[in-house]
Amino acid sequence: MTPIERRTRRALAMDRNRDRMHYEADSDGTISQTERALVWNRSQRITQRIRQERQGVATTRARTLADLKHKARLTLEYLYSEADDDALAASLCRDILAMRERH
Repeated sequence: MTPIERRTRRALAMDRNRDRMHYEADSDGTISQTERALVWNRSQRITQRIRQERQGVATTRARTLADLKHKARLTLEYLYSEADDDALAASLCRDILAMRERH
């Protein structure tokens, strides 16, 4: 597993866990405001760690098509999660993910 793939998988897994944590906190009507604040504080720490992983992916050079695809997958996930309407970047990422290696 390449460093880019490892960082991408970690970032995406943390993002899924953060989303699940938000959903559980929001859907549970029995928790108090202070407990909810603790959940959101933890969420902020996870978000900071996700940003560090993304930065690590951004600064690591892609050496193979697989590395390039992992970068594209993380970029698409970021574009959709941040509600950033960057159609050119999204299109480029989809094109990269559709590429096949030539043997």
